This record gives sequence, C-alpha cells and structure tokens, in this order.
Amino acid sequence: MSLLTIIQNVCAEIDLDPPTAVMSSADPQIMQLRILSTRAGRDLMREHDWSALTVDRQFTATGANPEPAEPPADWDRFAANAKIWNAARLWQLNGPVEPQTWQRQTILNSNPVPQIWRMSGGRLDIYPNAAGETIRYQYISGFWVAVNGGAVTAGNWANDTDTARFPEDLLELSLIWRWKRAKGLDYGEEIASYERAKEAAIGADRAAAPVDLSLPMRGQAPENYWPGTITVTP
Repeated sequence: MSLLTIIQNVCAEIDLDPPTAVMSSADPQIMQLRILSTRAGRDLMREHDWSALTVDRQFTATGANPEPAEPPADWDRFAANAKIWNAARLWQLNGPVEPQTWQRQTILNSNPVPQIWRMSGGRLDIYPNAAGETIRYQYISGFWVAVNGGAVTAGNWANDTDTARFPEDLLELSLIWRWKRAKGLDYGEEIASYERAKEAAIGADRAAAPVDLSLPMRGQAPENYWPGTITVTP
C-alpha cells in the first residue's frame, strides 16, 4: 500500500469519494485525512519498538563531549532496555547518570570504570570519552515513512507513493476513528477494533519469549534440581 491507497481505502470506508491524489489535493476532507494520517503514524511509531524501526548503531568515538553526531538525525529514543556498549573494552557503560553523579565525576577528574553516559543538549555524552573506541547501542528510528516505498526514510509523508514501515492496516483503522472523532461522531467501535488490531500486530512483532542467557546450560543445575532417583517401596 501507499499513502494514496491508504486514504482511498479509508474514504471508501467512511463514504467519501476516493481521491486520485493526496499531497496535491485541495479538498479539505482529503487534507484533513492526510494530517490525521500523519498523527496516526507518529503515534504508532512511539507506541511500540517496531522491529522495522530498530537500528543497531555503531560509531567510533571522537573524544568530544558530547559526541557531535550522536545520536543520528533519525533517532527518536533508545530501544527498551537497550544498553550502550564500549565494544573496544568489552563493557557496558553506566547510565544515564543524574546531574549530581556527572558533576562529581567530572569535577574530581575521576576515571570511572566502566564509563558513564548521559544525554546533553540532545547529544550523547560519554565520560571519559576516548577517541578511536567503538561504541554500540540500539535505538528506535523516528523515520517511519519509506519514501516512494524505497530504502530512503523520512519522518513525514512527502509523496503519494510513500509507504509506512509498520503495518499499514493499523494506519487505516487509526485514521477511521480519528476522522469520526474529528467530525463529532461515535467512534467507540472503531477505536476498539483499532486497539485489538494494534495489540495483535505488536504481539506478532515481538519475540516469542525472552531468552535468559544465564540459565544453566553449560553443566550447571538449578537450585531445586536433584540428580538422584526416588524409589518408592510398597
């Protein structure tokens, strides 16, 4: 699907004439649907860490505080439970630290091991920051639109042929209840259908189950395990 087909499908659902174009349309109804679809897309982007929007970021530290190009322009947030790693030293950075801890470490000119980090002015700040070391982390991209359905991404619609990077049927369902709400109509059934579809899509996008790598798989045994045999005598 594309922005055009999404709007066309929604128009057919809400009994409006489907447009032949969206971005260039001067029809107030189509303009409203385009604006609502943008809001729907941004909300969906923030409601779940979609696997399609998850980026594994690796960069070489410059030694500057903060890093001038981190995080990148499409960064929206760190992935849930994501950690920042120093791949050169094979350790996980501590953070984000509160201002008091940051000030204490920097004023005393200490050398915390592992390093600490925070966000400063929208940039990643690492202390101490050693130039040349490899830093890795995962983040969620705010660029939820695939421009013309290709590899280039953006944070908003630009063309009728743009596509969404998460399930587009959710955009249709979200757009329907948003339009009805904007018109003062009852949208209870529509938002309920949307929420059910969203939860199903989020469930399908998640891993089947979390894996604990600390489980005893290398000759270890859980505390409640007994290797003997119980013999019952009648």
